[in-house]
Amino acid sequence: MTQNIPLALVLGVVASLCFATGATFQHDGIGKQFGADAESRTLTLRRVLSMVRDRHWILGTGMILIGALLHLVGVKLAPVTVIQPVGILAVPFAVLLAARKNHTRPTRMMIVAILMAVAGIVGFTWFSASSAAEDTVIDGRLILYASLVVFALAIIAGIVGAKGPVAARCLAWATSGALIYGLATALMKTTLVTWERSAELGLAHFWANLAGCLACYAIGAWAIQQAYASGPAEIVVGSMTVIDPLTAVAFGLIVLGEGANIGLGAGIGMVLAGGLASLGVVLLSKYHPDAARAYEEAEANRLRNQTPGSTAVDPPEKSPQEGNPR
Repeated sequence: MTQNIPLALVLGVVASLCFATGATFQHDGIGKQFGADAESRTLTLRRVLSMVRDRHWILGTGMILIGALLHLVGVKLAPVTVIQPVGILAVPFAVLLAARKNHTRPTRMMIVAILMAVAGIVGFTWFSASSAAEDTVIDGRLILYASLVVFALAIIAGIVGAKGPVAARCLAWATSGALIYGLATALMKTTLVTWERSAELGLAHFWANLAGCLACYAIGAWAIQQAYASGPAEIVVGSMTVIDPLTAVAFGLIVLGEGANIGLGAGIGMVLAGGLASLGVVLLSKYHPDAARAYEEAEANRLRNQTPGSTAVDPPEKSPQEGNPR
C-alpha cells in the first residue's frame, strides 16, 4: 500500500476521538463494579464477568475497536513515528467529555498539564516525521530482545499499580498498559511488513509477530481496565497517548531502523519533547480532582483502620484542585 501521510493523519485524529469516547464509556462501566472504598479496587473474576455485560462498557469497547481499525489503516499508510503520536489528541477529547458528563470545568493545572503533553507530543512528532526513514528493517532477534525489555518495564509498573501508594496506582497501571500497547503497535507494523515480505522472510516471522501483537493487546487491555478501576479516565488516556507513542516510536527508531536519518539535533529535540509530554501526564495525574479525592479517601480509610474502636471518620474535605461547577 502506497504511503499517504495526510490521510493517515486524518484517520489518526478520528481514531483519537473514538478512543477518548470509548475510554469514557468503559470507565463508567467499570466504576459500577466498585463501592466507594479506594483500597479495594481490584478487578476480580466476578467483577470482570459483571463488567463485560455492562452496556456502557460494551459500547466503549466498540468505539475503541473502531478507533483501533482506523489506527491500523493509518499505521499502514504512514511510518509509526508519524501516525502514533497523533493519539495525544485523545487527552483533550477525554477531558472535554468528562467535563460535559460531570458538569464541571477543567482546573487551571489540568489545562497546563494537557497543553504540556500536547505540545511535547506535537514537537516529538515534528522531529520524528521530518527525519523518518521509510524502509523498515526486520531483525527477529533484536525485535525479541527489545520486546522483553518493554515487558520488564511494564511488569515493574504493574507491581507499583498493585502494591504502590494509592495516589500512584492509576498512573502506574496505565503506564504498564501503555508500554505494552506501544509494543503492540510496533509489532503490528512488523506483522504487516513480514506479511508483505513473506517470500523473503518466511511465514514463521509473520506468525511470530502476529502472536506477539495479539498477546500484547490482551495483556495491555487487562492492565488498562485495572487502571480505569483505580482512577479517572483522563489520567489513563493521558498516560496511554504519551507513553504508548513514545514506546512505539522508540521501538521504530531503534529496532526497526526508522531512525536512520535522524541527526543529533533532531534526536535531542525528540528527547526534550518526549520529556515535556511525560511531565504533562504526571502533572495531570497529580492535579486531577478525582485522583486527589481518591487519595484523601484512602488516607481516611487508613486512619480509620488504625484507630482502635473507631467506627467512622469524617469525610475528607474537597480537594482545592477540584473542578469548578458550571
